[in-house]
Amino acid sequence: MRRELFLPLLGGLVLCGQTNPLAGDRAAIDVGKGNFRLYCAPCHGIHAQGGRGPDLTRGSFSAGDSDADLFRVISKGVPGTEMTDYGDRFDDQMIWRFVAFIRSVAQPASKPVPGDPQHGREIFQGKGGCSSCHSAGGKGEGVGPSLTRVGRERSLEYLREKLLEPGKYITPGYTTIAITLRDGQVIRGVEKGFDDFSAQLLDTNRQFHSFRKNEVASMKREQQSLMPADYGRRLTASEQTDLLAYLMSLRGDK
Repeated sequence: MRRELFLPLLGGLVLCGQTNPLAGDRAAIDVGKGNFRLYCAPCHGIHAQGGRGPDLTRGSFSAGDSDADLFRVISKGVPGTEMTDYGDRFDDQMIWRFVAFIRSVAQPASKPVPGDPQHGREIFQGKGGCSSCHSAGGKGEGVGPSLTRVGRERSLEYLREKLLEPGKYITPGYTTIAITLRDGQVIRGVEKGFDDFSAQLLDTNRQFHSFRKNEVASMKREQQSLMPADYGRRLTASEQTDLLAYLMSLRGDK
């Protein structure tokens, strides 16, 4: 039986727990890399190191770490996230090539993360004020992204950059809207809707606002984050390290 005819049969077996039949296949990895850059890079970055989607080079994934899990996520997508399904666009062989490429760039962290996670948790909930905008481990809430699995999804370098330069890259779905009322008052929040006629937003107190354009002085999107940009001054270097250690410990396990 020719290999290309046999591979779809292998795909079914792998989904029962076996591994990628194309694992380590250089040609498959190269094809997977090319297609990854076409279809996946807009979310995961051209080198798979993350962007609007998670960093895939860490070798640990929020929806499961086995080859079968990766195949399922690519094929079926992840409900409730921006990860759509590709099963109707690619056959099993092509999906396994994606998996082979992702495995080839995985570089699991070999060094322990410095810092005191417990102290970092105290900073997250106290001095840093992070829990007023982010949930983590089932606690906290707000307008910012949930961080419950962030240690599985993001690298230490990414989190450090987001802490110190939050406006450098705006997480998709968290664009800031600024509404200037006719009395000069400015209301800012996360965009929930925006067009030529109206705008809807959620402010940092989780209050929902809706405005019609003809009712206000101006409404616009802003290329800045609602996250405070002064953590480099507000927190000492040691406190930053401990806070990052806590964030890296968040893996959705509890």
